[in-house]
Amino acid sequence: MFNIKFDPNKQNKQKQKSIISPEDLLPKTVENTRGELMKFDPQKIIDSLIEETDLGTEDAKNVSLNVLRRLGGLGLEFIAAPHLRELVCAELTSQGLHEYRNKYTRLGIPIYDVAKMLKKQNGTTFSNLLTAQVIEQFVHLDRLSEDASFIIEQISEYAKGLKEDERSLILNSMENALKLYNEKKKQNLV
Repeated sequence: MFNIKFDPNKQNKQKQKSIISPEDLLPKTVENTRGELMKFDPQKIIDSLIEETDLGTEDAKNVSLNVLRRLGGLGLEFIAAPHLRELVCAELTSQGLHEYRNKYTRLGIPIYDVAKMLKKQNGTTFSNLLTAQVIEQFVHLDRLSEDASFIIEQISEYAKGLKEDERSLILNSMENALKLYNEKKKQNLV
């Protein structure tokens, strides 16, 4: 991934041994979303960008190279996959590739908000609240055209079988998602 111009004929053996390769500056280990520790492989950044966003190969390589440069400066021995994804999303944004950033981002809720909700909700309500918020974020980011309405209708249909408070929670989230989607549609953003 990194290229170094190095001519061994111009250096003596002692100096060659002291040269740091760029790979030495990268994390050695990444923890994937299943909690497994794996060897850090920069090629996986490129592969995931292409697979998950349909970003062209050259753009994916360019984004990945800039992320690796940033990682090299952080001095991390270990990185979690969500943290790595945040760095990639930041680079996509800095390059003006907002559509690809929206496809690549993680959906979820900040830890602070989860902790607050856990104190207030029972298990089932909490689970439904998380599901509703993730689906709402999905509709906001993915610009799904007609698929957005279909997904919201499917979830709303499912919610009819839930207890009143849970049904209300999910239906309100879906209503908010649909409103935002329709606003984007009016502004030709989807």
